[in-house]
Amino acid sequence: MTEERAIIQLFMNIMRVLVSKISIFVTEKCQASSIHTILDILIAANHVAKAYLGLNEAPFKVQLIGIKKKVKAYNLSYIDNIQPIKNDDAPDILILPGAFEAVATESEIRCCLEEYQSAYKIFNNWHKEGVLMASACTGNFLLAKTNVLAGRDITCHWAFSSIANKIFPNNVFRTNKLLIDHGDIVSAGGATAVSQLVLYILAREHSRELAQITAKMMLIEMNFEQQSRFAIFKPSHNHRDTIVSKLQAHLESKYAESFNLTEFSSQNALSEKQIVRRFKSATGETPLSYLQKTRIEKVKLSLESGVVSINKAIWNVGYEDISSFRRLFKKATGLTLQEYRSRFSMCSV
Repeated sequence: MTEERAIIQLFMNIMRVLVSKISIFVTEKCQASSIHTILDILIAANHVAKAYLGLNEAPFKVQLIGIKKKVKAYNLSYIDNIQPIKNDDAPDILILPGAFEAVATESEIRCCLEEYQSAYKIFNNWHKEGVLMASACTGNFLLAKTNVLAGRDITCHWAFSSIANKIFPNNVFRTNKLLIDHGDIVSAGGATAVSQLVLYILAREHSRELAQITAKMMLIEMNFEQQSRFAIFKPSHNHRDTIVSKLQAHLESKYAESFNLTEFSSQNALSEKQIVRRFKSATGETPLSYLQKTRIEKVKLSLESGVVSINKAIWNVGYEDISSFRRLFKKATGLTLQEYRSRFSMCSV
């Protein structure tokens, strides 16, 4: 046996005797699909470990934990067999899946978060004991309510970016990222990104071989890259600034035309700095970034329809510098224009 094969065999022997305890925190109005996805992948991983890797014992022991023994998910299904969360029953890995419905308002989210104060204290204690904390989608809000981040950035579903920043102004949410790993905490983006989170944990805490075979067993394509390719620019109009609303309407309807901030400011008897400050305060964007994102969204729609050529789609939104827009698009989505069309075009279905 070569030295390399001996090392691999030693590693697998060690894996045979390691068993990780995983606890999944379940909340009222949770994302049931997120809970079931985690369970299904971990059950599959235990099967793969014994059937394909030759382990004598399943490497993961899984339990649902929470404040209540039974909860009603936001899709109206029930989840039970939930064990009470105990400070002296720390797992090796804690997973915080989607914690509330995707259409929850800011006030509803704040109320939901307040219900789990007792749990946050236990999570903090577990973290000090070395428990790996992993979260996905709106479960990242629960993670942000603990004291474990210490200024470090996390991700969440791109659609919750604005609300996340309002509720947690001192935290940084990098919603372009699908996964962020800080060693002691791992966060994942949208609801179905929980499958990538679990596969990542399998690879990190056990072996990449287990993660790969489990992914194949579950017909999941492993992807730990960006979620920005799925994002939709949906600007906020929920404000009372009439000047900002006027500028939004202008940029959204005349996105294919050049925009003159100086002229707009003069017409409204305001300085350019005042316009930019008020616009960013209301929308979270500068007029330029707002226009760019609007144009990118229009090009995405053209690519998805598959009707016009890529260059024509770019020209249609007012860009004459094709190369410049290609760079802008790649930076915003993580994909080239051709890659985006290949992945999302309805004509390729």
